[in-house]
Amino acid sequence: MVSNSLKKQVLARKKAALKGRVEKPIKATKKKSTVKKSTKAPTVVKSDGLKWKSVEIPDTLDDFGGFYGLEEIEGVGVEYVDGKPQFVVKDESKIANEEDGDEDEEMKDGNVDHKVTSDDDKEEPKQKTKKAKSKKIEEQEKILKDGIPTSLNFANIELPEDDVDLPEWSDITLSPYTLQGLSKLGFTKPTPIQKQTIPLCLEGEDIIGKASTGSGKTLAYGIPILEKLVADPSTKSPAGVIFTPTRELAHQVVDHLNQISKFFPFTQSSILTLTGGLSIQKQERLLRYDGSGQVVVATPGRFLELIQKNTELATRFGDLEILVLDEADRLLQDGHFDEFEQILKILTNSRTKKGRWQSLVFSATFAKELFSKLAFKGYKPKQGKGTDDDDNKEVMEMLNSKLRFKSKPQFIDLNPNSKLSEDIIETLVECLPAERDLFLYYFLLMYPGTTLVFTNAIDSVKRLVPFLNNLKIETFAIHSNMIQKARLKSIERFKEASQKNTHGNKSTVLIASDVAARGLDISGIQHVVHYHLPRSADVYIHRSGRTARSGSEGVSVMICSPQEASGPLRNLRKALANDKGKFRGKASKKWTKDVQRLPVEADILQQLRERATLAGELADSEISKKSLSKEDTWMKQAADDLGVDLSDDEERVDVFLQKNRLKKENKQLDKNQTAKKKWELNQLLSQQVKKDLRRSYLTGGLQNLADFIVKGVGHDNIIGHDKTNAIEQLRKKSQKIKEKEARAKAELEAAAAEASATGK
Repeated sequence: MVSNSLKKQVLARKKAALKGRVEKPIKATKKKSTVKKSTKAPTVVKSDGLKWKSVEIPDTLDDFGGFYGLEEIEGVGVEYVDGKPQFVVKDESKIANEEDGDEDEEMKDGNVDHKVTSDDDKEEPKQKTKKAKSKKIEEQEKILKDGIPTSLNFANIELPEDDVDLPEWSDITLSPYTLQGLSKLGFTKPTPIQKQTIPLCLEGEDIIGKASTGSGKTLAYGIPILEKLVADPSTKSPAGVIFTPTRELAHQVVDHLNQISKFFPFTQSSILTLTGGLSIQKQERLLRYDGSGQVVVATPGRFLELIQKNTELATRFGDLEILVLDEADRLLQDGHFDEFEQILKILTNSRTKKGRWQSLVFSATFAKELFSKLAFKGYKPKQGKGTDDDDNKEVMEMLNSKLRFKSKPQFIDLNPNSKLSEDIIETLVECLPAERDLFLYYFLLMYPGTTLVFTNAIDSVKRLVPFLNNLKIETFAIHSNMIQKARLKSIERFKEASQKNTHGNKSTVLIASDVAARGLDISGIQHVVHYHLPRSADVYIHRSGRTARSGSEGVSVMICSPQEASGPLRNLRKALANDKGKFRGKASKKWTKDVQRLPVEADILQQLRERATLAGELADSEISKKSLSKEDTWMKQAADDLGVDLSDDEERVDVFLQKNRLKKENKQLDKNQTAKKKWELNQLLSQQVKKDLRRSYLTGGLQNLADFIVKGVGHDNIIGHDKTNAIEQLRKKSQKIKEKEARAKAELEAAAAEASATGK
């Protein structure tokens, strides 16, 4: 309670102010004078010594694709001190120190000197106390958001249930936290790679795991790392560092680990992503928190930058327990290994613990022959008497030469006969180069669903998006020229559209360059279309692996021109046939029978041809306008910077650039042409595609098309056509081919037996 003497002092000061008397403040003036003095001399401070204010991020953005957060500060400048940029402040109130907390406590207890200078009534102390409390709550929420371990973190964690029933996992000794996470995620039984590798990993063995894409490799190495961390939570050494070749894969791995570790007693910053495209200062601050970065998923470039910059981090990560290489074939390829080799050297020199760390290496492809360029004329896949043991020995020698295993690693190969998953059905579409768009549209219309289309060029990605959108097919893009934020946003939009369109039996398409070929796990992808054949067999394997994940089935479609069939396709099929352990030697010439053709109905294709032509012309015009506008802007900016008049330099323009520009200008349509073609395309799209175009009446023919429409049965996009599923149709065709071959074989055997009997 406020004393009577204090009340009298406050009333006396109010009366004095009303009468115009001038009285000296007790201590407030002293504080102001000290602040003024401190502003005269600028102070150099570190970034972590400033009072950063957290910017609130809307909940609708979720984690914003790996975006950790945003902090801001005012009244701070940047100056070069001793040749280095430093933060400089003139107002010392911007500097964070321990005294700030003491001042809040003094105010809370009722500091007379501060409160008596106010002109408010008696209720102001209560209001300030409420503000102090709300400020403290905000600070606590910020602490929890940043991941600093507090008792509140652990209070919010659900305790694992004692009655988790997972009999399929009983052969593997796991903590209740892991079992609870597996149960909640619906992983009732381990995949083959998990069943073989997790027990060995828990025993401390080095592992080289080779398994097809979508086989559960992430949890195969993720669970042992989490178990290591639970067994010794007090350790400051990182339980595991996981390296991935792409940023998207790194964020995906963290998402999987966060899902399985939901019931673990970890802080939110225990599992961190260290990739490019995000603030390195923010990552450094997160790593300084107690209990943060116990499991790190990183790309080699950003990780190397951090440990080269900070020797303390190098020492800390040098004492890691488990080192993981995901998609190791990409990380260890020639030209990609330089950064990783530097990382290994720094970590080895900085290690204070005795002995080597445990190494886990996983990938779907290891054979060197799969990395050769398929278009190379001298391409010759290994043939002859080679065995799987020889291939495994070659893999072991390659990895031993580049990695430092603590002991002889255990080699686990779950797909010795094939790199592709058995659940993937391959099919081929043969067409002219100019008809790729038409056959792609045919496939998407005939087999609606979630489709991922791969191209070899970014220009093709940019062109196919407006082409398919003009045809009313919801399409998104991802390629290496997009910034990280745009890539993640595009993937999220694709996922949302896919879920929405699945119920309406509509197609949703993601056009991608090979940046999305490795490790990207998007659930529900039914079809993968290779708009261009990949440049190497390993890329084909990883592309196709985006479908048929987690035990589901999928289709891989190759759109192939005659030029590709004579070279790259032939080499690709030979490489895959040789990898399957069959068609060796002279028999390898039978590669053409290894993949079946996609059935194409000519009358339906003919109805789609004009649609595809109009949509292609509109897309070409749109892309050409954007490209020319960008070129003009760039040229004008460059001329302004150099002080050059563009009209004086027109005669010296490169001939090739002139031809390229003329080609783009010829593809442009004016407003009237664009409007006309859009109208024509919309008219065609409003007309239903019919199975039998020759009919004049819907009720004519063997099938009553009107009855199909009234009852709502049959194909959604094609009148008179049964609902089709690419997987079922290709399986039926494959079965018919096998039955035909069996009958032909039986007839030959019968004829041979009859000839033999007649001869006797």
